[in-house]
Amino acid sequence: MNRRDFIRQIGCGAMGSTTLLSTLTSLGAVNGAMSGSASKLRSTSNEDYKALVCVLFSGGIDSFNILIPSGTNVGGDNGFNDYRNVRSDIAIQTNTSLLPLNNPQCSGFRGQACNYGSYGVHPNMSGVQNLFNSGKLAFMANIGTLVEPIMSRAEYQSGLKKLPLGIYSHSDQIMQWQTSVPQSRDALGVGGRLADLLSASNSMQDISMNISLGGKNNFQRGKDVTEYSISNNIDPNNVGITALPSWWGNSGILTDLRNNAIDSMVSRTYANLLQKTYGSVSKSSIESFEVFKNALKKVPSMTTTFGTSSLARDLQAVAKVMSVRNDLGAKRQIFFVNYGGWDMHDNLVNGLNQRLPIISDALKSFYDATVELGIAENVTTFTISDFARTITSNGQGSDHAWGGNTMVIGGAVNGGRIFGRFPRMDVGTSNTQNISFRGNFIPSISTDEMYAELALWYGVSPYDLCYVLPNLRNFYSYSPNNYPVGFMNFNGTAISNTDRPQSCVNY
Repeated sequence: MNRRDFIRQIGCGAMGSTTLLSTLTSLGAVNGAMSGSASKLRSTSNEDYKALVCVLFSGGIDSFNILIPSGTNVGGDNGFNDYRNVRSDIAIQTNTSLLPLNNPQCSGFRGQACNYGSYGVHPNMSGVQNLFNSGKLAFMANIGTLVEPIMSRAEYQSGLKKLPLGIYSHSDQIMQWQTSVPQSRDALGVGGRLADLLSASNSMQDISMNISLGGKNNFQRGKDVTEYSISNNIDPNNVGITALPSWWGNSGILTDLRNNAIDSMVSRTYANLLQKTYGSVSKSSIESFEVFKNALKKVPSMTTTFGTSSLARDLQAVAKVMSVRNDLGAKRQIFFVNYGGWDMHDNLVNGLNQRLPIISDALKSFYDATVELGIAENVTTFTISDFARTITSNGQGSDHAWGGNTMVIGGAVNGGRIFGRFPRMDVGTSNTQNISFRGNFIPSISTDEMYAELALWYGVSPYDLCYVLPNLRNFYSYSPNNYPVGFMNFNGTAISNTDRPQSCVNY
């Protein structure tokens, strides 16, 4: 094990034997201290600011009660009737309750037509409706983890296609959505790989390019870069070492004594390798605290109103950090937020009624905040979850399934559209996307394709896409005017989804 890997491995696990170490761990300082080692900038798009915000709905959100068909299909079947019949007691019961999406352009994928002509969203998601109808939000329909394309139930059952590990396992799928390497339980995260390539574009390396409001996560774990964890209470007076006894005070001679004592401890020359590593990491972490704390003192007053939920507070904190991006020397940032509680095997209707407006309002407020900050075109937010839920009811809720629907939001999003292939709402044998009598769909679009499009927009060179997404060769081959899906605006460039990869290096 080299020194860098040693530092990363012991950075959190060995911390806890002293007050200082416990404090550093709780604030995520050790993670942030390792942010400055990447230098492999291979993109020319490093002069403007861009940020990605990953919002994880951990637990497996029932996304087929978020995006709902309301029109007829090519065979004349009524989409809402199909939906209501198959979902029974967990369905929205009246078509008129849906919030309509205005003229949603449904993009068939790989030549497959969409199944319904019109759609709506859950009655309690007016913020999402507003973003979609104003062209700032796009849906990825029936997206999920795939090692390679699987086009039908027959291909799935043949045993000839590689399948993700633990398709219905929370621990596996929540990891694979973050790594996009579903054949492995030990892979780097998509956000971590992106930061490996582009973190050198940030002029100040004291704070990681990857900032987490959800603690340690797989998405932001790279080879050279990992996350800098913060809480949504980012008052500059609360950033730093705050877990020391209150009698230390916050100013005066006791504070000076405290700072001198800590500095002496972490600056000492130790013979033992663990002590050396601890001292070095702790000192760097304290220094990064100071940089972050001083930047937060410059957060401007904002008029955008956020709610009181943990998700709203997290996204408000993200907006505040973005507002001081210049003070942090940040040209590129990646944020991670986790809002859980979606494993609704029972009480699903009431659970969604209570929680869906929280995410709808929070996403709308966050987009409005980026408009207020003048960076709406520079920030793209996307949602992920472990998996979707069965379209049939278990009597009280829904169970674990596979492909589902996600959202991408931002000023550069090709919004007002549904990308992928929304599945037919039936569990019959003629529905070749369905693999069980419960209504469980083979994804029509892979996580690789979504992440590849985000990576290209973010500034990753096409030649580095395979480092970010090792399986991408199975789904996509870059060529001019050929983008993976089409949900991001690339200066009006024409989009094609027909090419296949020529070669791609495994990592």
